[in-house]
Amino acid sequence: MTEWTISFRGLDADRGHLEALAGIESAAGIARALTLIGHYAATGAVRHRFPFDDTVKFYLEGTEEGSFNWKLVATVGGPLALGLATNAIYDLSKLTMSKAIGEEPTSISQPVEQLNESRSGDIDALVEAIEPALKKAHYGIGETAAEIVIQETKTKKVVVRFNSESKSYLMDSLEADDGTQDVAISALNVNDKTGRAYFLDLKRTIPFRVSKEADPKTVSVLSAGIDRYANRIPAPIRITFSRVEAVDGRLKRIVIFKAEDVSDEL
Repeated sequence: MTEWTISFRGLDADRGHLEALAGIESAAGIARALTLIGHYAATGAVRHRFPFDDTVKFYLEGTEEGSFNWKLVATVGGPLALGLATNAIYDLSKLTMSKAIGEEPTSISQPVEQLNESRSGDIDALVEAIEPALKKAHYGIGETAAEIVIQETKTKKVVVRFNSESKSYLMDSLEADDGTQDVAISALNVNDKTGRAYFLDLKRTIPFRVSKEADPKTVSVLSAGIDRYANRIPAPIRITFSRVEAVDGRLKRIVIFKAEDVSDEL
């Protein structure tokens, strides 16, 4: 059994109360994100809607006296998929929620780090799946609380911190300049023409969609790129794209207009 604390801090929270709707909406968003993460930990599959596997369950166990620190307990009722140990849920939560707010977590356990490398497409899909829930989790930020911190109860290790910066990252976007870059395609949904591309300079994957006005060969080139990525063949795909950035300049996602196979340039 792993225990967390959800701590509402600043503004109304420091005066011993929260605006009811904002507090409940934020807690519900966190709970949904953790439920999606728990389902993946239990099954090895990303799911967006009910029903969810109940091997991993999360329970609220009241608040700490004199604060808005809500105790949260994760219980595991059976073996987890992919060989993960129970305490790996902490690191999987830290990894995916941090990625969703544009951060790269440190001090991740080796099993979860290996999972991030070997099943990067799954992790990217899970990050996208929890993003709407995390937007909801930020409902009360800046209104009734300055920040929400999820941390391990005993060690006080921070799992993730939600504040005005992470809220801005999730909620606000700016159209930026077009660009051309060699990337690796780590995930692709041919039906809805979305996926993720690995940017070597950023050392992380960026979600993309293919523009309706894209070159006709774009999807087939991207599809070939995902095959090479799966087989660990280091052949880049050159993409022409427009940038969508957070207000602080971090790249959030891209829209691809053209993709070219440049493997013969290696």
